[in-house]
Amino acid sequence: LKNYLVTIPASIEEAAALDGASRLQTLRKVILPLALPSLMATGLYVFMIAWNEFLFALLFLAADPDKWTVSLGLAQLSNGIEVPKTVLMAGSVVLTIPVVLLFFAAERLLTEGLTSGADKS
Repeated sequence: LKNYLVTIPASIEEAAALDGASRLQTLRKVILPLALPSLMATGLYVFMIAWNEFLFALLFLAADPDKWTVSLGLAQLSNGIEVPKTVLMAGSVVLTIPVVLLFFAAERLLTEGLTSGADKS
């Protein structure tokens, strides 16, 4: 995220200052809309990491089955009684649905041009 924010041209901020925008207005009305695709990509990546977190859940939540995450419950299910592999695979697919839905909801923001046409050289 930092590397993207560094690539936003300073001339855009200067143009906003010349138009009379304060630093806060420049941040809110110019920089954040330009950084929205990068913020969405970073947010989606962080959500995927948190959603699929297994080791943390295994270390701290294994003693209390009421607080298990879906991935931990799926792993514990495979260690117990004989469960058909098709049930485990169906659970894995259900586990990925929220991430896929978030990606499709944010796809437009992730793929649009970031600063195209915002700055004339």
